[in-house]
Amino acid sequence: MLAQSIRFEAEDWTTPKDAWQVNEHTDTKWNLWSTDKDAKKKWSGGIVLQSPRVFADRKTGEEGAPVLHTVITGIPKGTYDVDFGRAGRVIGFSLDGKTWRRTTGGLLLRDHKIANDGRFELWVDDRFAMENKVSQGSCYYDYLDFWPSGPELVAKILGGGTKVEGYAKKRREELLWGGLVALRKPGGVFLSWRMSNAPAWGNAFHVYRLQPDGTRLKLTEEPLRKTTDFMDRNAPAGEAVYEVENFPNILSGPAHRATASAEARKVPYVSIKLQDPKTTFQKIGIVDLDGDGRLDYLLKTPNKNIDPAGVYWSKSPDTNGTYVLEAYRHDGTFLWKLDLGRAIERGIWYSPLIAWDLDGDGKAEVAAKIGEGDPRDEDGRVTSGPEWMAVFSGETGKELARVPWPNREGLDRYALVSRNQMAVAYLDGKTPCLLALRGTYGRMKVDAYEFRNGELRQLWRYDNEKLPRRYWGQGEHMTHCFDADGDGRDEVMLGSVMLDDTGIPLWTTGMGHPDFAYIGDHDATRPGLEIFYGIESRAQKNGMCMVDAKTGEFIWGYDKPTRHVHGKGLCADLDPTVPGREGLAVDCISKRPNVRKGPWFWSAKGDLLWFEGDALPQTYSLQSAYWDADLQREIVRHGRISDYQGSILTSGIEGSVIMVADVLGDWREELITSVLGELRIYSTTIPANDRRVCLLKDRMYRADMVMDTMG
Repeated sequence: MLAQSIRFEAEDWTTPKDAWQVNEHTDTKWNLWSTDKDAKKKWSGGIVLQSPRVFADRKTGEEGAPVLHTVITGIPKGTYDVDFGRAGRVIGFSLDGKTWRRTTGGLLLRDHKIANDGRFELWVDDRFAMENKVSQGSCYYDYLDFWPSGPELVAKILGGGTKVEGYAKKRREELLWGGLVALRKPGGVFLSWRMSNAPAWGNAFHVYRLQPDGTRLKLTEEPLRKTTDFMDRNAPAGEAVYEVENFPNILSGPAHRATASAEARKVPYVSIKLQDPKTTFQKIGIVDLDGDGRLDYLLKTPNKNIDPAGVYWSKSPDTNGTYVLEAYRHDGTFLWKLDLGRAIERGIWYSPLIAWDLDGDGKAEVAAKIGEGDPRDEDGRVTSGPEWMAVFSGETGKELARVPWPNREGLDRYALVSRNQMAVAYLDGKTPCLLALRGTYGRMKVDAYEFRNGELRQLWRYDNEKLPRRYWGQGEHMTHCFDADGDGRDEVMLGSVMLDDTGIPLWTTGMGHPDFAYIGDHDATRPGLEIFYGIESRAQKNGMCMVDAKTGEFIWGYDKPTRHVHGKGLCADLDPTVPGREGLAVDCISKRPNVRKGPWFWSAKGDLLWFEGDALPQTYSLQSAYWDADLQREIVRHGRISDYQGSILTSGIEGSVIMVADVLGDWREELITSVLGELRIYSTTIPANDRRVCLLKDRMYRADMVMDTMG
């Protein structure tokens, strides 16, 4: 049961009483209105204070209706979130009678302290007009709700949490061999390989081409030290096999080989043929399934999606209407497949999965939500039946363990109960822990486990059932796990709520559901990590904002109302003239008809670089990649890669872009696309200027890559 509020009706605690008339609307006084149609359904107690119509901002309280002064006494000492009831349109409020702010209702104050005297004061005035002239009119003052809040309340409800001590004595680093890729292009074969931070890796490289008689032809007179790429301009026709050898620490052999195709393509790529030539894939996990130090591929097929929301939902097809997991080795060798069955509807939020080495043996496991049989209702929805989180061998597909999925209890609508996610977090800083999550827009549940010796052991459980309202409906479409507070242990970010490694909330912004959230050192001039948010929930301010990842405090935010900041947005360093990373967001004013506002393009400091300009498209989601030789990301859109406000670098990329990630070659990123019957990996052939450790060694980058398999 949600924590209960204390409600105070505006008319009972507000003066002067002669500031309003009863059921009479004028231009100079408030209307204490109870004769509105369905008043008892619309207004608390069936009555509300209605202002005169407001068509322009007013400079003083003497204009329009008189300023109202609310003084509430007898509030129990404590910490509260204060909600302003039913403003309807923008209305002015002040905590001192001098400094005025706007609100359209909802959360007015967070973690507001009420002292021993139990007193709260608020001034209210009809001095602001809606920006949209069509929406202008009266504003309303109905009630004030005081919701108990603060860390003391959370601790009282949830306890102190469980400090996780997992099986691992130290964190196992992912073993990654060279990732050599050989791409034939007009003029030769371009080679690129990984730079590791492991001491055994060596600091220079020789490149060899294997000859028909099995001998190796050295192509480098001196070891390569500046970059980890090479162009073989004398490559023979037909297939060519290459090997890179570390120097002085000699690491060579099959794990350091790559074969260039005989065909020279305008846009080179690595191709892996799928078992079914007519299928596509929706999600991909890129991990070492067999323990040989090379990255393999877990696919969820086909690339089809159903959303649980009412207007978007449709029945999964009766024929070929299920998801199938397929596993392939790095060279395209097929390993296994698993049909998720009719208990899992064919949509991304019904079918979370994760691929990662959970037990520390060097081979990744696959974890997925599964059901049993065919529990569909007559209309095709799955609303009953057992649900499990199962762990499978990544090498064979054999089931190893299962536990119940967080139950449906307390999520009272189909669209709410059908939102599921998974994640991996190092809750003790050493042990990879598996998380099962249910709920996004209301009730939210998380179960944390470790997998060891073929068993799943529960570590803790989070449930916001009894927490204040600002902990409800805060979920995102992805779960991020990283060390937010610098204690060496991962936190779990549930959209606008940050859980500590113990499963107890560190903070919540209370802003509601973010459509996107980007975490990183966006502003290198300030300590710690930042989060760039785009908030889907209607907001009076901060619908686009930057937040301190450790504390949840707002660093900066957009100071005007937003309706529905939508899509994936973007946060990346695109502009070399502006320090830090830039953020892009677009507000959805209406879906039908399609009305968009923006884009806004922000600096890491919160400076608006431009609004509704033509430098970037008015799109809700924009992808970027490290593609050329500089340290800015390039824009990925419509099969092309281009510099920000610059030229097109690459065009002709085919298929749906499923992931942008550093999976082959040096530190720059690849585009993984789904083409009918084929997995393609497009990799840059632009020579590098320097060498850098591959991005896979960045823990936050690698974690988000793993989580991208799911959300």
